[in-house]
Amino acid sequence: MKKINVKKLHFLIPGIISALVVVVGYILINGIPLTNIPEIGDVSYVEITDARLDLDARTYTEIEDIENALNVTGLLLYKPGKPEEQESPNNPVIELVFHLKDGNTLIIGADEQTVTINGKEHSLKGDNGITFINVTEGIFFVDALAELEEND
Repeated sequence: MKKINVKKLHFLIPGIISALVVVVGYILINGIPLTNIPEIGDVSYVEITDARLDLDARTYTEIEDIENALNVTGLLLYKPGKPEEQESPNNPVIELVFHLKDGNTLIIGADEQTVTINGKEHSLKGDNGITFINVTEGIFFVDALAELEEND
């Protein structure tokens, strides 16, 4: 049987503890990024709906648009734990439906305070929801926003 070198453990244990403190601190400060986001090559097309602009779903099949849709999901960082109870039901302002090449779909919906991933809700960290909505509208609904501004 091999003997454990105690001197190596004295260096290893503080390193592991430090790494854990950094990871937990990062999550508490910044939030948890969405997981199970598909790779760009796995997505056939994406449908994006904006309830605030009251438009029909827009379908995007170009690689650039799919990549942009995948990238904006990186803005959605949520808090650990159970979502906070809301007075009104969660109706997402922006909903992204990723249609995958294997036939599955991934549905991500977000409002100012919550994100829903395939039906599972999480409370968003800080103002990530507002930022996500504004960036998504700026990329995918800029024409509708310009028309709305002209009418006002």
